[in-house]
Amino acid sequence: MKKLSKILIFVFVLIFAVAGFVPAAASEVKAEEIIDDIVEYNLKATASDSVQDWIDGYISENAGDGAEWYVLALSGYGRYDFSAYAKALDEYLSANETGSASSRLKFALTLIAAGERNSPFIKDFIENSVGEQGIMSLVFGLHILNNGYTCEKYPLKTLTEEILSFQSEDGGWSLTGKSGDVDVTAMTVQALAPQYRSNSLVRSAVDKAVDFLSARQNADGTFSSYGVDNPESTAQVITALSSLGIDVAKDARFIKGSKNLFDVLEIYCTEDGAYSHQKGKETDSTATVQVFCAAVAYRKMKDDGSSFYIFREKINLTEKPTKQEAIEATEPKTTEITSSEKTEVVTSAKKTETSASQTQVVGKATDEVENMRSDFSYKLWIISAIALASVCLCVVLLTKKRKKRYCIGVLAVAVCAALLVLFAIKPVEDSGNLTDEKSANGTVTVSIICDTIKDKNNGTVPDDGVILEEKEIVIDADDTVYDVLFRACRESNIHLETTGSAETLYVEGICNIYEKDYGDLSGWMYFVNGESPPVGCGNYGLSDGDEIVWCYTCELGEDLNY
Repeated sequence: MKKLSKILIFVFVLIFAVAGFVPAAASEVKAEEIIDDIVEYNLKATASDSVQDWIDGYISENAGDGAEWYVLALSGYGRYDFSAYAKALDEYLSANETGSASSRLKFALTLIAAGERNSPFIKDFIENSVGEQGIMSLVFGLHILNNGYTCEKYPLKTLTEEILSFQSEDGGWSLTGKSGDVDVTAMTVQALAPQYRSNSLVRSAVDKAVDFLSARQNADGTFSSYGVDNPESTAQVITALSSLGIDVAKDARFIKGSKNLFDVLEIYCTEDGAYSHQKGKETDSTATVQVFCAAVAYRKMKDDGSSFYIFREKINLTEKPTKQEAIEATEPKTTEITSSEKTEVVTSAKKTETSASQTQVVGKATDEVENMRSDFSYKLWIISAIALASVCLCVVLLTKKRKKRYCIGVLAVAVCAALLVLFAIKPVEDSGNLTDEKSANGTVTVSIICDTIKDKNNGTVPDDGVILEEKEIVIDADDTVYDVLFRACRESNIHLETTGSAETLYVEGICNIYEKDYGDLSGWMYFVNGESPPVGCGNYGLSDGDEIVWCYTCELGEDLNY
């Protein structure tokens, strides 16, 4: 009987280890739970019937007085109308003088998030506040420039170099002194993240900063600020790593023992679903909103690779109907294009966002990721049912004094069945092709080049002019050039922005390089086997062995060697 007990224990351990309580999947669930719990907490605390009611009521009433972080988070993760809040913030700024340069820039960033991109306050704050209050006024200024704005005093390159100059020898940044601070370092990394791929100096500095953050993590996985373990520091690190596309559930540098950063946050969770500044203390509003922002940053990274501080030009105004429903991710706004405009050099839209290191793609990703997550959960239930059934059958056999070898046989069959179910699961990170299951139809190669502008580097262009070296992609029977570009960018963590419907898809920006950035005739073109097709990328079907090259042109293709 003891031998059988050991076998049972082994089988259970094997089944549940294989079934995986996989850290990445668990962290995605935790992030969703954090978002839902904090929303629920705020709806109850403010007697709001829905998120939109909360925005129009309590958040708008507190414009300029601490509600800004919720706006920054909700604007990038949900579909809400922020017009009431924007009006209230405009009135607040008109009636009050904000003394802090960093606060003024935060308000400017919030106006952008709320859809008020043309507010006169934004231009005024950019020109008169960037760099006026140390490192944080530079960081918030860079967030704004990352959203497509310009600053006469601090162009993007100058501002970036200024921030890099403040880095301490230990790899961190701080408000004062020569040693790095966890919070300031994490917030600086969040601002530098869009240039991580394209700027070698930024990449080197950020790599040192990530190592610094890992070294400053406590043995129990927490982070401390001024000698106090707190969730705010942990939240800032999650947001920073998510901005870089780093999954905190997988990166061994930030897993202590068996705990990742989301496990650590649970230490500070209060009974009402909010968070305290210290373990076991009362709910703290700052801790709660920063944890909320971190959870949103992680979910945005997992959903479509987008960054927390990059905001859409126009927000799709669709209220979340009830507080029980999960917050939906915002899809990019698209524009219909006429047939006369069907050339792969985009000549119409202004660039809407800048996020060089993060993949921001249109299309099917979010829904299909959710489907795969549901499929994974479903199969975990099947495996659990197999385990339970096998144990029950063994109990029955032993009760009837059947031989133990029958039980061993049952358990062996259960293990095989569980493994068979598991092998049908493909992790999201390894899938690459987020489309319905189809039979493979061969492979193609794709590369992305911008060597026509490599000598005009403004902080977004890779030094060698190569954004993506030749990459092999498996294709399905009805895949198009766009489908391949979509998957290549997602797998390689490259920013991608398109406009148009399925029939008139335009590639507007890749790796933060947009049409008309380098003249009225500049933009992206694609070539298949050395020729420029006469149809849009969403309409060109592919064959096994095709070679696709995306090139940036400054002269409608005349400057390309094709």
